[in-house]
Parts: sequence; C-alpha cells; structure tokens
Amino acid sequence: MKTNFSFKVVLSFCLISTVVLFSHCKKSEPLEKGDISSNSELTNNSGIRENLLLATTAPVGAYNIQNSLPSGYVKDGSRDYTIYIQNAINKYSEIVFPGFPILVNDLGLKIGSNKRLTFLNGSELRLKPSSKSSYNIIDIRSVTNVTLVDVVIIGDKGTHLGTSGEYGNGIGIRASSNIILTNPRISNCWGDGIYLGLNNGIGSKNITITNGWVKNNRRDGISIISVDGLKIDGFYAGFTSGTSPQCGINFEPESEYNDLKNVVINNPVTEGNLGYGIQMGFSNLYGGNDKYVDITINNHIDKQSLKAIKWSCYTTSRDGSERIFAKVIYNNPSWKHHPLTPKDIIKVSLTEVSQQLYIKNPAIQTAVGVNLTQSQITSVLERLFNSVFKVSLVYGSTTTIQPGTLVFAVKAGGSEFTASNGIKYLSDRNFSGGSTYRTSNSISNTNDDPLYQSERFGNFTYSIPVSNGTYEATIKLAEVYQATTGSRRFDIRFEGVELVSNLDIFSVVGINRAYDIIKTVNVVDGNLNIQFVTDINNAKVSAIHIKKI
Repeated sequence: MKTNFSFKVVLSFCLISTVVLFSHCKKSEPLEKGDISSNSELTNNSGIRENLLLATTAPVGAYNIQNSLPSGYVKDGSRDYTIYIQNAINKYSEIVFPGFPILVNDLGLKIGSNKRLTFLNGSELRLKPSSKSSYNIIDIRSVTNVTLVDVVIIGDKGTHLGTSGEYGNGIGIRASSNIILTNPRISNCWGDGIYLGLNNGIGSKNITITNGWVKNNRRDGISIISVDGLKIDGFYAGFTSGTSPQCGINFEPESEYNDLKNVVINNPVTEGNLGYGIQMGFSNLYGGNDKYVDITINNHIDKQSLKAIKWSCYTTSRDGSERIFAKVIYNNPSWKHHPLTPKDIIKVSLTEVSQQLYIKNPAIQTAVGVNLTQSQITSVLERLFNSVFKVSLVYGSTTTIQPGTLVFAVKAGGSEFTASNGIKYLSDRNFSGGSTYRTSNSISNTNDDPLYQSERFGNFTYSIPVSNGTYEATIKLAEVYQATTGSRRFDIRFEGVELVSNLDIFSVVGINRAYDIIKTVNVVDGNLNIQFVTDINNAKVSAIHIKKI
C-alpha cells in the first residue's frame, strides 16, 4: 500500500511538472513583471534556473533553528523572530531552517565564519517593513567559509516605510572569502538582491554563486564593487526597477582600492531590467596605481532589458599617468532588443588601448523576434563602438594563436606574481577542489622564490579554456613540507592521460628546491584539463604556465 501511494504521488508530481513546463514554452515572450510575495509564485519560466531538487531533509547533525523559537511560535511569517534566529546562528555551525516563512527585522542576520545554512523547501526569510535606507537581510562580513543552500529572501520594496536611500540588500558580502551561495532566490529588496563590497577597505575573495535568481529588486540584481575570484553559474537576474542604475548585474567599483579580477560568469540570463542587463563601469578605479580587470562572460542571454550591456571607462578620475588594463570577453552572447531601444542594444565607451573588449559570436534579435544576419549584427554593433578604439568582434572559431604564445599562467594558492623572465602569473583560478598552503622558506634553484612558496594541494583539477591544438604545459613544484622520501607521492593527468606517475618531489630534488616538469599536450575539446591525483599525502602544484607550440 505504501508503494502504491508513493507511486501515485510521484506520478502526480510528474503530471503537474509537465503541465507547468508546456505552459511556458513561448520563449519569444518576455516574462510578466510582478512582485514576488512567496517562493511558490516563481516557477521554471523564461530562463529562471530553478533547482527542482530543493532541500527536503536536514543535513545529518544540523541544528534546526525551529528549536530556538519561542513557545507558541507561528508559521505564517507574521512575527519577528530575528533575535532567536541570531542566537542559534551564533551558537551552531551547521544550521537548518524549517519549511515555513520567518519574519526578520532590518537588523538582519549576521553570519560568522565556518557556517553552513540550509533552507528546507518552503522556507523563506521575509523582511519586516523598514524605514531604513540601508540594511542587509543576511550580512556576511569579514568572515570565511560560509555556505548558504536554497535560501529564499523577500525584501520590503512594496512595503518600505521610507523614501530615501537605495542600499537595502538581500545578501551583503563584504571582506569575506570562500563564500558559496547555492540556488539563492532573492526578490523585492529596497536596494540590491546581492551586494559584493568592502569592509574597512578590504574586498572579498573566492565567491561562488550557483543557480538561483534575483528578481524585482529596486536598484540592481547583483552589485559587484570589489572581488578577486568570482564564479557565477546558471544565474538569472530580471526585472530590476525603482532607482538607478536598475541593472541585472552591475560591476561598479567605487575607488582605486577596489578590484575586479578573476571573474567568470557562465550562462547568465538577464531580462526586463529597466537599465542594462550587464553593466561594467571602471572609471572609479583610476586614482592610484595601475589596475588590472579580468572578466569573462560565457553565453549571456538578455531578454529585453532596456539595453543588453554597457561597458565604459572614462579618464576623468585619473590622478596621474596610471592606467587601467582591462580584458573583458563575451563568448556567444544572445541579445534581444527592447521595444524602446530598437537600434542601440549596447553601449561602449573606451578611453585607452589597454582596455580590450572581445565580443565573440554574438546573436541578436529584434524586439519582435527576428534574427539578424551576421552582416546586420556587425553593422549594429560597430556603429555603437566609439570612434577612438575599436572593439574586437569575432565570428566562428577564435583567431589563430601563434607558436610560443603564452595562453595561461597561474600561481597556485597565491596572488599575482611577475617572474624574472617576464611571465605574469595571475592569482589562483580555473581550479576545482584542493586546499592552499604558503611558506616563507627560501627556495633554491630559482630567482623567483615567491612562485614556489604557495601551493594548491589535495585532489584537484585545473580546467583551462584554449583553442584546439598542441600546447606545452610547465608544472612548477617545490617540496616545502615533507622531509623524507616516500612521504608524498602523486600523479598528474593531462587531458585524462597520466603523464606523471608516483612523483615524490623530495626523492628527486630534496626540500625547498624548485623543480619544473614540462609536458606536451594535444587539446581537441576546447579545454586543457590537468588533474592532480594523490597517492600518498596530497598531490600539489606551485604554479602552471601554458604556451602554444
């Protein structure tokens, strides 16, 4: 009997899901704009990457904050339980939120280091109407190692008690590192859905946002002020409206002390924003030393935001002769015109040759859904590039890379470093898995000690986007921890082929001595994958650089 009942429940769910799926098949139509009052009102329509496998059970050992609520608590989100929830968050590291809405006030919830918060299906954090011009419903500030899973946040945009300000945020992340947001769903905030900024002049590092959405927030879906290491996958940002700039995703550094480095955004969807789908303004980075901006956006879809993108950098804030070196790559964007901007789908204003924008394989539709030809796209885009510097517009495969060209260099576990041979190793990126370690030990057999003093260790992989062809991969190593033969052994696989086996660095060169391995690799799938596999006590690497041959 239990088996038949379970089967009927599953069958009913599948039938309902099928009806919902087919009811949203008209992809040419924009979403209807509307306030979101509960998570049940947003389903899988028009690009929102909803995770249907939401958390339904608490992680083993997690503390349910329901146990900290007062006697006689309600489950309809009508009473303010901020203080009770905050006490539980302060006390426990693994926390689960029950499957009903909870009201919090504008003090917000402050999350400490080494916390994991899981929100069961049906849970919501609702903000009690506030008159404050600034708030953070969830405040992640000067901490490390925080994970939020399936959080649903609803702000007070429609019920706000004041008229000033624009800084009421769903999630504020400042001066923090190793922060993971999995499937966040944030709507109706007075300011931004998600804000990445500074605290006491310090920015954030290694932020990951996977799936989820921000919708109907007042200022921006996501505001990115300062970050070194940001990866966003499969995210939706739509219908931002209320106060300028009204963008889906907005890169807006505020001063020369900010950074926008190591940013990769995969498969973002922006829609119906009253400003730009994605905006990048770098002018405020002037005023100090030279700055380096590094952003890659893959497969951006914009559905009728007022304009799809804006990219600008003006020298009015320049203090002297400092420069902004910016490289922004758009791979395979797909943009649909807004009816009010039938001609101008993007805006680009460059001021220096050191600022490079690459648009590769763009697709553009008119407001009524007509696909433009390649020649029409070229005409539309090049007319909008300012006359001083030309943006690179590329169709088909990427341009040919000459033999000897350096295509990738990274300092594992460390910050940017320029070696004595002129190779610039960027701060750690393009990895999955592993941990980091640093030492101050002097390193022999090299003039570049810092290059070998940091490392990524464990089991991990570097995935490096390259055009198909043959490459020379240099793996830089030094044993800085183990001091006996046999204490560490590991393998290195290039494109799935094990070219280094049972490597014991100490037995080869001893401790604190630079050791380089060079391998030739053929790439046929657009990614050079280097996998480090532990045999004994952690695989490791200090730096990697890749050249075309």
